[in-house]
Amino acid sequence: MLDPSVSASLILDFANTLDVEERTDVFSTVEGMAGWLETHELGDTAETAFADLLTLRAGLRARLLLDNDGQANPAEIAAAEAVLARAPLTVRIGGDPEPADPLRAEGAVAKIAAAWAMTVASGDWRRLKQCPDHECGWVFWDATRSRTRRWCSMRVCGNRAKVRAYTSRHRTDA
Repeated sequence: MLDPSVSASLILDFANTLDVEERTDVFSTVEGMAGWLETHELGDTAETAFADLLTLRAGLRARLLLDNDGQANPAEIAAAEAVLARAPLTVRIGGDPEPADPLRAEGAVAKIAAAWAMTVASGDWRRLKQCPDHECGWVFWDATRSRTRRWCSMRVCGNRAKVRAYTSRHRTDA
């Protein structure tokens, strides 16, 4: 869990368990969530973490949209903060002669919280953004040097936004 790129990748995968455009949600069932948790080796049984993970995902997606100049629901962020406050996460500075993960996280929520903490600590969180197109909402990695990428895809979502803006301007002129 110490590698920031692995942590950022986990956050990206977690946020994209909801696909707005395709209208699919890996977490729509406890079984789907359990499969995702198992694939990502996060441990928890989905039944114990179901509500908390849904709340955390909604808050995280809202935060990533807000960071991309979108309008997010502050209540979703606050609810996710409450989930994180209950996460059993311990930070250690030593003790074992064996190299150990200094972030000990119990359960899926705490492991995702640890991944978020590592992503924030590395500064990579600024590269994670949610597409502001409400028909899309995909979370993407902004690999631009200036970190100014706005759309997940300029060909699709960026083009949609430009067409809407053009149409809106020309309606007002007429």
